[in-house]
Parts: sequence; C-alpha cells; structure tokens
Amino acid sequence: MLESVKLAVVMAIALSFCSPCSSGFIEETIDFETTNYDRTYPNGWTHRPFGELFTSLSCVYCMSYADPAMEEVIHDGEMDESNPYNIVVFHQTNGGAGDDPFHTEDSKSRMRDHYGQTGTPNAQFDGNYRYVSGGADSNYQDYTNAMSESGLRDGDDGEDFKIVDLDIYSEFIGSESEDMAGQFKLTVDVTYHGIAGDESWEQQAGLEDTDLDGTLYVFMVEDGVPAYSSYLDEVWNNRMVFREYGIQDESIQLAKGESTTINAVWEVPTTQIDGDGESGDIKIPINPGRIIPIAAVFDLDDDSSGGKNNDPSDDTIPAPRAIQSATPQSTEYDNPERDVPEISKKTEKYLDEGAEILANFDADEGIGAAFVVYNYESSNFTGEWMTDEMKIEGEEVCDENGVCYAYSGATGTSLIPYSGDSEIYYQVIFSDGNKTSSRTDVLQFVGSDGGTPPSEERDLPIMMIAVGILVLGAVAGFVMWARRPAEGSWDDAEVWD
Repeated sequence: MLESVKLAVVMAIALSFCSPCSSGFIEETIDFETTNYDRTYPNGWTHRPFGELFTSLSCVYCMSYADPAMEEVIHDGEMDESNPYNIVVFHQTNGGAGDDPFHTEDSKSRMRDHYGQTGTPNAQFDGNYRYVSGGADSNYQDYTNAMSESGLRDGDDGEDFKIVDLDIYSEFIGSESEDMAGQFKLTVDVTYHGIAGDESWEQQAGLEDTDLDGTLYVFMVEDGVPAYSSYLDEVWNNRMVFREYGIQDESIQLAKGESTTINAVWEVPTTQIDGDGESGDIKIPINPGRIIPIAAVFDLDDDSSGGKNNDPSDDTIPAPRAIQSATPQSTEYDNPERDVPEISKKTEKYLDEGAEILANFDADEGIGAAFVVYNYESSNFTGEWMTDEMKIEGEEVCDENGVCYAYSGATGTSLIPYSGDSEIYYQVIFSDGNKTSSRTDVLQFVGSDGGTPPSEERDLPIMMIAVGILVLGAVAGFVMWARRPAEGSWDDAEVWD
C-alpha cells in the first residue's frame, strides 16, 4: 500500500508538467525571445537529415539488400557521438508470408497514405527530398549519397531552406498501475532562425512569407529487437523499429527568432492495431530501456518532390520536407554545458529477500528518478520486461519556490525478486533534475559484491540433509547389527560338564 501511495505521488509530480495529461496529450508554450543562430551541425551540414526505411521481414529484396545496407548506415551514425543523422524503420507485410510482427496501422499509413507508396523496400530522406526504391547491391551507397545530399541543403538550389534548432528530452517516469508498461515524459524545444543564406529580393520586398509554418513529429523507436524473418528463416536483429508516435503532426508556427516548447507524455503500448485494422495484444512487448525518441520538424511550405535519386518522375505524393531531426543524444552533444548523469559505482548483492542493485549517481543536477527494467530470460529478451522504481536517497534539490525535484549525492536501491534459480538480466534507466536521461547496457546480475544465489543456498541444506540421512541410516544399521544375537550364542550352546 505504501509503495502505491509513493508511486501516485511521484506520478502526480511528474504529470503536473502537463495537466490534464494522458498518452498523446500535448501542451505548447511559446517564448518570443529573439535568439541568434550560432549552432553548428556535423559534417558542415545545415541540419541533421532524417531517413525513413519501409521494409518487411518477409520481403526478399528488403532482407537481402535494403535492411543490411541501412543497418550499416545506422551503425556508421552511432559510431559518431555527434549523432549526424537519424533513421526510423517502418515495417510492412509485403512479400512472402506477410507476417511482420512490427506492422501496425500507423506504419502502414506512413508509407501508403503519407508517401503514396505500396512496395518495399523504399526509403525517403528528409521527407521527400530524396527517394531510393528497390533492393540492390548499390543500396548502401545510394542511402549514404541521399543522406549527404539532404544534409547539404542550404537554399542555393532556389528552394528556401529554413534553419531550426531542435532539442528533445526524454524521461522514463514509470507506471501508474501494474497493467502498464511505463510512461515517458517528452520535452521538445524548437527555435527558428529564419531562411538560410542571404534573403532574396522577394523576401526583402516582403512579397514572401518567411515565417515557419511547420509540423512536429516524435517517432518512438525501439532499437535492437530480435524477431523472426520468414524469408531468412532465422531471427533478425531489427534496428530503429517504429513503435508508435509520441507526438504526431503537431503544428508549429514561428517567426524568426521565436521558440516554442512542447511537452507530452507517451504511454508504452501493450496492444497494437495491425495494418489490417485488427486490434490485440502487442506481438513483441516493448522494452523501455531500448526506446529512443526521434523528433523531426517538417516545413509545410516546402512539399516539392525531390524524386527517386533526384529523378523528377518520382511517383511519391508531395509531402512536407524535414528541416531538422534530433534525439536525446544529439541534444546532449549540442548542449555541452548540460551535465549528463552517470553511475559512478554499482554493487550487486544476493540477499535472502531478493537480488539487490545499488547505484551511486554522479549528477550535477541531482537525480530525479531511476528505474530498473528486468527479465529472467536473456539480455535480448522479446517478452515482457518488468519495472522496479529505485528508492532514491540523498540531499533534496529544490527550486526557488521550495519545490523539491531531485536528490544530490544520490544513491538508488532496487530489490529484484528471485524466480527460482533463473538468471536476472537488468538495465538501469535514470534522469537528472534537468531532464537529461541516461541508461546502462543490459547486464546480467552476478552478485559479485556478496551473498549466495538462492539455488546454491537450497542445494547446501539439501545436500547436508541427504548426508545426514545416510549417516543416521548407517548408524542405525550398525546398532541393529551389533544387537543381533550371533550364531552359536550361549543360549544355543551345548552345556559341558
């Protein structure tokens, strides 16, 4: 009961940021402070381009060419701490058995309704600035070329390019009830700096609207999810899988120098509507520790189709082009003055009541919340991951109004129940008082700091009892043997004179 009350208080505080608040609820505030454009982007680009791959686990050309190629592109990007570009993979049921478990109504609509495409594989870069269709040996080079061409957009081609700074913060805030898989609080900051390069005579004459009329999306993706491919007849590790929208088609209207902040709470889904409109339990449960939110801003005034490999004959539906994308990683890189919370020390102990995980945090802004997600199967488990909120102790950090929101010098403790003699696999997700989040890799609990695994504790008494029974049996047998009358005893002996 006490834990339920505590969780309710925590959720009340967290959700006070956006009241009333529910999954998909958005609250927007606009700051009209004029800002200067001084942020630079990786590779000398004007922004972080945004790529979308439409694929299927049962599609021959997808699994043979497109997916391996895009996986290599994703790997190239993740090796660069600057997060130079972002990619979302939308799954369909095209080809073969048509049995892709990640295929949802939203992923289908993104391909068919938004871009007017029906075949896979196909990839869009910066909305529809560049388009690559089909699967071939050239996919990797085609994808990298399209990404580079997108990143270099600066308006020199006669089409205005609007400069936007984009930051996104993501905080896991746990669950309100046992039947929930958790929630994420999303905060997105958008600043508009005007059109790239020198203003044209039309703009100088005031004949063209140079304000930003845009739309914001936050794509909630899960990275590194194993799933069976009916074409490959084996399990494939799926990168950057689109799961659901955290924010969808939110209008942004800004004049040069203006900023806006948008808040939303996304509830981790436990059900899904597939591409055929059938609703049911989610086919592969989501691990909150693998979730990455990807924000993207699209310019509604720029919807000319760039064409397939810059071919004007492209048959995609004209759609708004992306002008910026961001993740929590890029936000940390672009704001180096912000502290990134870390775990300075972690201990694992086997206790009678469960497996104890204790973390010492290093965070200038204090620790606001921390959670452990865990399972008893494997590090890449595709079933339901359970969540435990860590008990945080430390010195309270409060604002000027006396509202306390974090703990400095914080330690967090979690006690994971045993499940027979099964192994425990876990991941720690935590965020500081400044909305900056971090996480560990998935780890296996080994109890290196003390205690004995429950299976070993049981084995020892059982062994001792067994040995004891054998010893008692031997002693009892010896006593009975010793007390048994021997052959030729005095009672039966012949009496001699």
